[in-house]
Amino acid sequence: MILGDTCTKGFQLRPHIVWFGESVPMIETAIDICKTADILIIIGTSMQVYPAASLMHYVKPNTSIYYIDPNPAMESNAQVRVIAKNATIGITDVITLINALN
Repeated sequence: MILGDTCTKGFQLRPHIVWFGESVPMIETAIDICKTADILIIIGTSMQVYPAASLMHYVKPNTSIYYIDPNPAMESNAQVRVIAKNATIGITDVITLINALN
């Protein structure tokens, strides 16, 4: 059996992830940040796991949302620009799009 990171006593450390059924730490803070965001960038998610997938619904109506995923779970619309690429290439495209607006 291969273990991940362990503490000084040799016990397995918990990874920094949220398991299904667990509450998301600081979700209220994330919601507050989304409410004030000028741009929201979502990278590499199926958009199927809630409440994190609901964060995009907390942005202001005029906020641009960029969703980067090689197999996106949604299509572009008036507010969401879907970029069906991997993260490293997709983020470069987002930066180019944002710079073109300025």
